[in-house]
Amino acid sequence: MIIYDDIVKNYLNDHSIDGYKNAWYFTDSLTARTIGGNIFTVPENNAGVRQKVQFIHTAVSGLVNDFRPTNASIWSLLFPDWEEVLENVYVDLIIGFPEPHDATVEYDADGQCHIIFDLICWTKYIGLCEISELVQNLMTHELCHVLIHRHTERLTEALDSADYHCKLDAITFDEGLAHLLSYNAKEIDTVNWESKKMREVWEKNSARMQAALREQNAEKQRQYTYDALCGDYYDKFGCMCGMLYFAHVWTGGGNSALKAAFENGFDGFARKAVL
Repeated sequence: MIIYDDIVKNYLNDHSIDGYKNAWYFTDSLTARTIGGNIFTVPENNAGVRQKVQFIHTAVSGLVNDFRPTNASIWSLLFPDWEEVLENVYVDLIIGFPEPHDATVEYDADGQCHIIFDLICWTKYIGLCEISELVQNLMTHELCHVLIHRHTERLTEALDSADYHCKLDAITFDEGLAHLLSYNAKEIDTVNWESKKMREVWEKNSARMQAALREQNAEKQRQYTYDALCGDYYDKFGCMCGMLYFAHVWTGGGNSALKAAFENGFDGFARKAVL
């Protein structure tokens, strides 16, 4: 992987970052197009925040340089070319994205893949969890997206589609698998996917998904699309329905069943995920 972190280094050295506010990831990324307009957010400029950003920068840079994904055996089954692909992925360490966009996959105008981490958004995690585990989780999650897109025809276009149901299918499929393989930075066979907690998560989010699938109002559809992807972890109904569907498939049939479900693709996936 190739690290790009010029904007962070300028911020850490208390230099102006105004020259970056029209960078493509603030103006023409999928995140920017979804939110609308230039999404550059002026960061707090004080020594305390810079110290926290420096801490996160050191942690992320170290893991990127020595990265091995959680659930690597499943990666090798689903994405046999993953090591070769990741050699050419850019990891952009930036500041200036709005909350809650701490980590995302974006493609520039040349089609080059970028994993974008906003390090100020990450500072909220300091003291709440082990940063090394968080970095491992998010790196596995975001790089998993890169590989899912590489191995799934039409998925990238579907996520940017004006077709509500197509976009909901794509979100549920893409985020579901990425959440499964990165969940709490744990190997899949160490998680109790049938626990009371997981059943409650499933019941709440499947009801939300069913309501979303029935919705006809365009404005409410836009809100459902946002809620499927964003918010508190266990309330992102698209992510949770997809994750728990794939987990159910894996629990019933192991890695081979998971591979078959992945290879079936995203068409109709949101409805499938609540059956």
